[in-house]
Amino acid sequence: MSYETQVNEPIKVWAFFDNGIFPLAISWRRRLIKLEKVIFSSSKQVGQLKLVSLVCASEGANFELEYNSNNYSWKLKKVLPA
Repeated sequence: MSYETQVNEPIKVWAFFDNGIFPLAISWRRRLIKLEKVIFSSSKQVGQLKLVSLVCASEGANFELEYNSNNYSWKLKKVLPA
């Protein structure tokens, strides 16, 4: 993939929580994508809502994920070139 793609879809994420959030894999459009590492993470507070943004690397692309800590939901925001 050679260009950034806006997605903004709900996804399922397998993650490890230990002094941070470490996504291991995502399920998106009936595909299981294994993630290799977290490239970047940040968080923001919007009123009572806390959102955590993560950019994670896989073998073929990078994925921008958003975690809503209030309702424990995940969204795939963007797919980026590796």
